[in-house]
Amino acid sequence: MTELQAASSEAVLVEGSDPSQRVIHAYPGRSVRVTYDLTRDWTGTFKHPLQFHPVLDPEYLEFTGSNGLVRLGLGNDEIETAHFDWSALPRGWVLATSFGSSRSSSGLCQTKTAPWRDIHGALYAAGDFRLHDFSINGKPALLAIRGAWQFSDEDAVSDIRDVVGMVRRFWHDDHFPSFLVTLAPYDQDHGSSDGSAFTDAFWMFVSKRDQIKGLLPQLAHESFHAWNPKRMGRIPVGYDERNIRWFDEGTTEYYAQLLTLRAGAMTSTAYISSLNKDLRRFPTSTDEYIRGRVISLWLDGTIRDESHNKHSLDDVMFDMVKGASRPLTFERLLATIDKYLSPSSQALLQQAVVDYGMLPAPARIPRQESCGKAAVESLPAYELGFDLKMSSSTMTVAGVADGGPAFLAGLRNGQKLLGFSVRNGDTDHLATFRVSTDSGDKRLSYYPRGSSVEVWQYTATSDNCLGSLETRP
Repeated sequence: MTELQAASSEAVLVEGSDPSQRVIHAYPGRSVRVTYDLTRDWTGTFKHPLQFHPVLDPEYLEFTGSNGLVRLGLGNDEIETAHFDWSALPRGWVLATSFGSSRSSSGLCQTKTAPWRDIHGALYAAGDFRLHDFSINGKPALLAIRGAWQFSDEDAVSDIRDVVGMVRRFWHDDHFPSFLVTLAPYDQDHGSSDGSAFTDAFWMFVSKRDQIKGLLPQLAHESFHAWNPKRMGRIPVGYDERNIRWFDEGTTEYYAQLLTLRAGAMTSTAYISSLNKDLRRFPTSTDEYIRGRVISLWLDGTIRDESHNKHSLDDVMFDMVKGASRPLTFERLLATIDKYLSPSSQALLQQAVVDYGMLPAPARIPRQESCGKAAVESLPAYELGFDLKMSSSTMTVAGVADGGPAFLAGLRNGQKLLGFSVRNGDTDHLATFRVSTDSGDKRLSYYPRGSSVEVWQYTATSDNCLGSLETRP
């Protein structure tokens, strides 16, 4: 955002308390008009994570409220009315936003009255998109897609409809005014994708010659968040959300994978492979997605076993939504779950959630009894041996554990990270890094394996067991 200025007479903009803020001085009760230019702040090829900056190209634009709109310093729950005038778009462009679409010069003015979080969290796109209207369980949806792909537009619509529709059918809830999905390519043939949720919208960015299949569990995950946690009660202001992140993200991931499978957008073999990867990482992981998914697997199986299949984790999910009038806290969550567990299982859950304790995975996959059987195996735990998240953000190697696999391969704190190839959770994939050292650039490779641990692993006995899946209202 450049050239931000007050266009109204007798109004002045001055510096705020930090570089991202300005303070307006003006007479009370009068309208104030401010103007600014939104410009692209990067050069070169379009690749991850540049989609989180305003994408402004001669062929199209796409941005979100968080990176494209100046906002007043009001709370997220403040009701605001926003007017959008898109009439100056280039001739021939189509418009697709969280608040509507247009294929012609009409309908280019939009108005939305809503909490500011919905406006700030909206998706705005226009350009050479192809627009496809469709429905999800009878409710309107729109795919805005551009570029040439290895799949048809109709295939993309079908996958989106199946996955999002499956999530809504699980919850027995279709109260959505509309749903927008945008799909645009990165400037590379393979290897990168991103999906993110916005107000009644979801974007997909995929490498030009890749498929969207890999993003479908993420689409299911973000769709599931409309209920978990958004319809389960308000989290108290200042509450430490870390105690419920395993449920917020991990249980959502458990259902996202399961419902993608149920929608027919994933094979049972792929589902079990994904599950086995997380089971291998579980013993040494503190990641809420991994731990929450495995804890949810255990919960689902244990509740079914102890209730003789009268109840499941589904009952917990529905109970949490029914109790949305109460604050969403760790204590309320445990109290809801404990209704379906024996005292000994309650203790195991508490230990797994609070102390990162181990859990015995169900002997057979819940809902997939005929698809896979389990056995305990002694396998090397996934261990990269350094802090990849911090290192990739600074492109400087950090957090190398003495004597670990990264250290033994030659990685050292302070080395410049020039590039890397890592498949998270896969101990059989050779992790490769290019680093700059005092003696020149080096290529280092090793298997990310730590000490052996006993883990549950499932073996697929059939490639299609969709008939064994069910949910109850």
